[in-house]
Amino acid sequence: MNFNKRKSCIAAALVFSAISASSAMAQSVVLGGGSSLVGPSITTEIGDFGADTLALTYFITSSGTGQNAFLNDNATFFNATLTGSVDYANSDAALSTTQITSYDNSTFATTDKGGPLIQIPFITTPITIAYVNGPTSSTDTLLGPQTTPNQTHSVALNDSDLCGIFSGALTNWHQVTNPDTGSLFALSAPIKVIYRSDGSGTTDLLTRHLAQVCTTAQTGGITFLETQTFTSNFPSGFPTGATFVGESGSGNVKGELVSLASQTTSGSPSGVAYISPDYTNTFLAPQSSSATATQAVASLVNRFITNSPLGTADIAPTYQQADAAVKTVETSIPNTALKAANQSNWVPNSANPTTGYPVSGTSQIILSECYATPAVASSLVNFLTDHYSTAEFTSVVNGNGFDVPTAYVSAITADFLSNTSGFNLNINGTECTSGSGR
Repeated sequence: MNFNKRKSCIAAALVFSAISASSAMAQSVVLGGGSSLVGPSITTEIGDFGADTLALTYFITSSGTGQNAFLNDNATFFNATLTGSVDYANSDAALSTTQITSYDNSTFATTDKGGPLIQIPFITTPITIAYVNGPTSSTDTLLGPQTTPNQTHSVALNDSDLCGIFSGALTNWHQVTNPDTGSLFALSAPIKVIYRSDGSGTTDLLTRHLAQVCTTAQTGGITFLETQTFTSNFPSGFPTGATFVGESGSGNVKGELVSLASQTTSGSPSGVAYISPDYTNTFLAPQSSSATATQAVASLVNRFITNSPLGTADIAPTYQQADAAVKTVETSIPNTALKAANQSNWVPNSANPTTGYPVSGTSQIILSECYATPAVASSLVNFLTDHYSTAEFTSVVNGNGFDVPTAYVSAITADFLSNTSGFNLNINGTECTSGSGR
């Protein structure tokens, strides 16, 4: 059934944010969940997909929860009342080689004959640096590109600024250097860092960049490592004098920013957070149900753009600039059967790109190669075919501040959604025994 015919069906897709679990499982569905970063966009896509062979569900939780639910085939990670198999998950953090090997040697892949897992890029994304009560054109010279509706210039930050703010070494805007002027920001406002307290792929993408670029001189002795758990970079606790507030899920991070924005008295703190574009504003994500018109977002300096006038190295966190960053490592797309079978090869590492927005990466969808119910496999293949190949779905993805990783589409289609590559890695292909699988 093609996309337009499906849209004309009565919509049976169910989308969840950890609610109505028991009633939902009373019917046959394709169960998934995980990343809150892709939450607004994937729920819209599922609604547009409508009633295929089976409807899809998605529980908005976190990347770490999605990984654990899938790897353990345990739906209670999404909600304590859920039963049934976890058919797919989304995670902005890549599965480790150890996780993949352990799963592929587990009973889920062998005894149950679910086969190896599949991990493929679902979207490309920037990780934005959102803030409230920060520098404005009335207090400072701003030369960065537009990042918010009805804006001429944005606050710009460079890697040294990011390292200082997120380590707690810099605790007030007047300690932060404006890279477009070379001077400290004039605004005096204490900085409250809002971080993800759960296992977060958004955290993973931020710390992946910080681990590449930060020095201990910039961080006050903190050594950043790539991780889903922000606090693990602070084994002795947060620095004295710094203010950090943890929130679970992208929606709660946005809620903390909104709460701080309402505090307008003298000396009120400025909140700084890392968050995906669909939770920011309608310039970056015009179709997102979680975006507002006013959320301020910084542009970031790409350190590799040199010998340029002030301001021209500042990059806005648009999906086009995230694409440009990911394209710097597109030569790593698997092109042989051996490379394609190694699922670690499917996640591009653009942690410190030579062009584009500096904090960019991909969010992955995690699947099983074999499903016991053919209708589950059919619905997932049809959904992903629409996601990767139709203008309607691309519009939804772009409208939420992301893009489909187009350079990967032909390889993903050939290897996993069909078998035109001849690699025998496709969902419910010849490698899968009839009636067995997840």
